[in-house]
Amino acid sequence: MDKSWIDDDARHGKAYLQGVNRFLAFAFSNAAVGSKILCPCRKCSNSFWYEASEVREHLICDGFLKGYRTWNLHGEPTPSVNHENCDIDVDGVEVMDDPDEDDDISGLLRDLAGGLDDRGDFEENSPDLDPCEGLVAIQKLVEENSKDLFPTCKKYTQLRFLIRLLHIKLLGGWSDKSFNLLLELFNDAFPDGSAVAKTFHEAKKLVKSIGIGYTSIHACENDCILYWKENIDLNSCPKCKVSRWKSTRKSLDGKHVYNVPKKVLRYFSIKKCLQRLFLSSKTASLTRWHDEGRKKDGLLRHPADSPLWEDFDEKHPTFAADSRNIRLAFATDGFNPFRTMNNSYSIWPGICIPYNFPPSMCMKQSNFILSFLIPGKDSPCGNFDLFCQPIVNDLLDMFENGVRTYDASIGEYFQLRAAVLWTITDFPGLGYVSGSVTSGEAACPDCHFFTDSIRLGSGSKTCYMGHRRFLHENHPFRFDADKFGGKTEFRPAPKPLSGEEILECTKDLSTSFGKDPSGKKPARKKRKEGEPLWRKR
Repeated sequence: MDKSWIDDDARHGKAYLQGVNRFLAFAFSNAAVGSKILCPCRKCSNSFWYEASEVREHLICDGFLKGYRTWNLHGEPTPSVNHENCDIDVDGVEVMDDPDEDDDISGLLRDLAGGLDDRGDFEENSPDLDPCEGLVAIQKLVEENSKDLFPTCKKYTQLRFLIRLLHIKLLGGWSDKSFNLLLELFNDAFPDGSAVAKTFHEAKKLVKSIGIGYTSIHACENDCILYWKENIDLNSCPKCKVSRWKSTRKSLDGKHVYNVPKKVLRYFSIKKCLQRLFLSSKTASLTRWHDEGRKKDGLLRHPADSPLWEDFDEKHPTFAADSRNIRLAFATDGFNPFRTMNNSYSIWPGICIPYNFPPSMCMKQSNFILSFLIPGKDSPCGNFDLFCQPIVNDLLDMFENGVRTYDASIGEYFQLRAAVLWTITDFPGLGYVSGSVTSGEAACPDCHFFTDSIRLGSGSKTCYMGHRRFLHENHPFRFDADKFGGKTEFRPAPKPLSGEEILECTKDLSTSFGKDPSGKKPARKKRKEGEPLWRKR
């Protein structure tokens, strides 16, 4: 397409107006957001979404953005893409049919740009709006994606080569040092004018806006509080009085102070992670599979076939009205990251698993969403809820209000909601997550107060008995006293408590976080009759 009109100062001339019309026809034929595109005028700078009439008015009044010759954000492929597979339409515009670029970096950037406009619709007379920071970062990536790797290379752009290289580093488990050595080799071997990053730090900095990143939230060393929200400016814990900082040092000029925290929670925003699912048209369409693609014949093949899923939809019809809303399972467990069992260390990840997808995808590792990472030598035990505050805060907001999300499969925005239906833990982890007692004489959450247990004096172990209660009432084992300690069994099986009953049992409990600064564990004490079997409300 002839783009000489872009620099034409006579913006009311025939050539300029025809160029604007051709651009609008091209951009809206590749539009990802229905009836709106990013406005490339000099004031908007590809940062705001407008309809065709508004974009045309801006381009005539303010002029076309200088230097924006490759229209990556409006569907034009980069110069390095093979054009042999392009079709030519009636206006002479190249339309990609089957591009050689198998990873489609241009499409990735276009989808990211479409999903970053989360500010809602705004009026035409709002000149004070600042461009979205994410869109500015995407524009920089677009510039990098228009640069050839070196002057004679037509297959790879700088960005595409770097993303492929970082992907190989991840799959191969390369160290940062080995990656730096490889980049040095490439810079030495490639011709003059190559645009390869020189260090791993530079490479990460360049592609930073593609990823989601995480938030570092400082925590008390004894798990009393998070230095978050109202506690963000504190330098010591108000409960145990322990300092927040492990070390404090000044810069050489004495102007800056560097503080190193003792404990840091890494939180990956669950809102951003779930929004990213909808930036790919393939995964966005699969979030509706449980409603549109599932075989509904009464057989249990997927969590969506379970009575709990159906019961949840009946109780929350607003949530169930949109099949794109995400149903999650939350899983957690501690592990030693150093692979040496003689080194005592326990780090706890919190993982969210979306269950909207087909069974073949649900439990794949690529479908797991890491939501937070609890560091520390010891497990969080009863203080697990302290570290869940950020994700609980976001999930509550998503359940009640939703978050504005771009659906690439349909090309529209909607309010995305999410809810946790299940938790996946081992038995000690169940005690940490739910706050119930999972050890001692009343360790069974289902049997609760009616747990049948015996404390072995010599072995100092608790043995759980009374399993005949779960047999049907006429089973011969119930009447066989000789083989079962000389007792018959006529008691019915205990019924698990409902949520309302548990809430009533725990109404007087007050939750307090933190552990003994000396590291001593509380002594085991015998449970009093009627004492709640939960540590928190």
